[in-house]
Amino acid sequence: YLTLKRLVPIKDEVTLLRSVKEPWELERIAQAEKIGDYAFEKILGDIKPGMTELEVAALIEYYLKSNGAENLSFDTIVASGVNSSMPHAVPTNKKIELGDFVTMDFGCVYQGYCSDMTRTIVVGKASMEQKQIYQLVLDAQMAALEFIKAGYPGCEIDNVARKLIYDAGYEGCFGHGLGHSVGLFIHENPRLSPKEQKIIQPNMVVTVEPGIYVKDFGGVRIEDLVCVTEAGAVNYTNSPKSLIEL
Repeated sequence: YLTLKRLVPIKDEVTLLRSVKEPWELERIAQAEKIGDYAFEKILGDIKPGMTELEVAALIEYYLKSNGAENLSFDTIVASGVNSSMPHAVPTNKKIELGDFVTMDFGCVYQGYCSDMTRTIVVGKASMEQKQIYQLVLDAQMAALEFIKAGYPGCEIDNVARKLIYDAGYEGCFGHGLGHSVGLFIHENPRLSPKEQKIIQPNMVVTVEPGIYVKDFGGVRIEDLVCVTEAGAVNYTNSPKSLIEL
C-alpha cells in the first residue's frame, strides 16, 4: 500500500470480463429463460377480456416463482390497448378488452442470473393494421437474429432491424435500442443501439427486441434472449412468435 503511486481505472476491464460469459453462467441464463417460457405458456390459458393488467402481471410472477425463479429480474410489464404504445408502461387496473394488443415483458433470476423476454398478443381477432405492424416487428427481429454474430459493433446489428422499421414508414416509432447485454444484472453493456461502437464477442448474451409504438393506437415488441457465437446466435427463448389471437 505504501508503494502505491497511481490508481488505474479498471471499469472497462471488469465490464468486459463480466460481459463474456463462462459456460456455467450460460447454463444458468438459459434455465432462467426456460422458466420464462413456461410462464408465457401458462399465462396464455388465463388471459381473457375483463382481466386487469395487474392481474395478468401477478399471474406471470406466480408462474415464474412457482417454477424455480428466485426473484424477478425487473418489474413485470403488462400493457394493453393504447398502453402498449408505451415501451416501459407499468401494469394498471385497466381492463383488457377485445381487440387489444397485450404486451408482456418479464424475466426472472435463477441462481443469480437474469432472463428477459417479451411477447405481444391480441385478445380476440387482430385488425389488418395490427397484423401488419406485428409482422413488420417480427420481420425486423428475424433479420437481426439472422445477421447477429461475434465481430460486429452493436450499432451495426441495431441498424439491421431499425432500417426495416424506418423504411416501412415508422421512423419515430422505435425509440429504444435493439437490445442490451444480460447477466448478473438485467441491463449490462455492451448494448445493441445506434451509438454502440463496442464489438460484440463470443459468449456475450444479449436481447434482440425491436418494437413499433403508435400513439393512441398501441404497440408491438418481440424480444428474445440469445448467446452470440462466431457463427451466429443460440436463441434461449423458445416461446412462439407467430401472432397469437386469443
